Amino acid sequence: MLLECRGISKRFGGSAALDGVDFELPAGSAHGLVGSNGAGKSTLMRILAGALPSFEGRVVIDGRPADLSSPRAASRHGIAMVHQELSGIGSLSVAENLFLGRQPVDRFGRVRWGLMRATAAAYLAEMGIDIDVRRRLDSCPLVLRQMVEIARGIHSGARILILDEPTSALSPPETRGLFGLLRELRRRGVAMVYISHFIEDVLDICDRVTVLRDGRRVGTFDAGAMTKHSIVHAMLGRNVEDEEAGYERAMELPERSAGPTVLDARGLTREPFFREISLQVAAGECVGLYGFVGAGHQELAHALAGALRPRTGQVRLEDRSVPLGDTHAAVRRGLVLVAADRAATLVRSAPIFMNVTLAHLRSAVGAWITRAKEIRAALPVLDRVGCVPREPTRPVRSLSGGNQQKVVLAKWLLGPIRALVMDEPTRGMDVGAKQEVLKLVRELRDQGAGVLIASTEPELLLAHCDRILVMRRGTIVREFAGESVDRGQLLRSA
Repeated sequence: MLLECRGISKRFGGSAALDGVDFELPAGSAHGLVGSNGAGKSTLMRILAGALPSFEGRVVIDGRPADLSSPRAASRHGIAMVHQELSGIGSLSVAENLFLGRQPVDRFGRVRWGLMRATAAAYLAEMGIDIDVRRRLDSCPLVLRQMVEIARGIHSGARILILDEPTSALSPPETRGLFGLLRELRRRGVAMVYISHFIEDVLDICDRVTVLRDGRRVGTFDAGAMTKHSIVHAMLGRNVEDEEAGYERAMELPERSAGPTVLDARGLTREPFFREISLQVAAGECVGLYGFVGAGHQELAHALAGALRPRTGQVRLEDRSVPLGDTHAAVRRGLVLVAADRAATLVRSAPIFMNVTLAHLRSAVGAWITRAKEIRAALPVLDRVGCVPREPTRPVRSLSGGNQQKVVLAKWLLGPIRALVMDEPTRGMDVGAKQEVLKLVRELRDQGAGVLIASTEPELLLAHCDRILVMRRGTIVREFAGESVDRGQLLRSA
């Protein structure tokens, strides 16, 4: 056995993040790790990566006790972690990222650029990664950046690869390309721990699956004997088949709403992301904006809410023009954005209550601002979104991803919401957290707000949208309304 974890426990204050968890990983295997937000997945992986050196239990690698006192120590044992938020340096080339901290130098200490680029090109080609190693990393598609980060870990000697939500922002074709690389690495003997809320991906790429719930191991199962529904049931301890069934079957979309238009965009263009986009969202309507990564729908969502300035076009909210590229003006009028990158919209080092009151401080708290008044203003909306734990003074970074997203929603609930624009609102969230967040979205829609959800997840849009627009290469190519639509139709349209 390459890796054995025995009785791993970890406490934060009075709470047990892990309670006696066992975990095994043979060489050349892929082991899925699933569970709800806060189940303990990230804690266990941070222990293995050397980021949490203080824990109870025992980790054995190659039959010997492992020193995991630091990330460097974990790396010496051949452990590399590829985080959901990639750690590559975008301003450097692909070759520089591959050799980060290990550049070949001559006897005078000068980097041997030619040798580094030639070696990087040969190594990546051997792994089936077709890329110009002189290209800036931040100019590459996300899937190639992930592949480079994986290759960097293997090139540094990693035998155990920890992958955290590797397909959360990838299209189906990109996912297939990434899985091709992972299968090649497995043939070379690399073992993988695969963390994902995309259960179909886990069952596709993994041999076995371990389910955690509330810091404990529910069980370890052969992937071939499990289904999505059986995994979800094990994760939540309850049956969510009715909700999940809506993700699988064709959905009957209603006719296009005849209600008053709340959000109206005309001729929006921002090359190379999107061009000549016109769309409308009615009051009390939820519109889906679907496409693969790079289709332009996510950038369009940001442009609608003022977070990205289009070159041309017009955005109107309830028949009033909204200045392009001005998020403050948009928020004042009730046009708000919930972005996929939660870290960019939260002050992670600040307490939860400050993040909630940040956008509407004066209107929610008054001219005389005190800590106590901010907490009193934040508590009702935190209760409304179901943020757990209900401790407004905790740093927001201590929350799970799903609860951080609830804090983002709570922040906007303190002010008026006439139109809500969401970019991948449930990215990296478990089924239960998704249901809670989307229940809030439905409540806002039922209260008359217009909702637009941009997503690469067809199941999400089919289950929750009244109408779906499909984007491809920066343009809207199809609208689905008043008809039966399934996942395959959306995939084919994109």
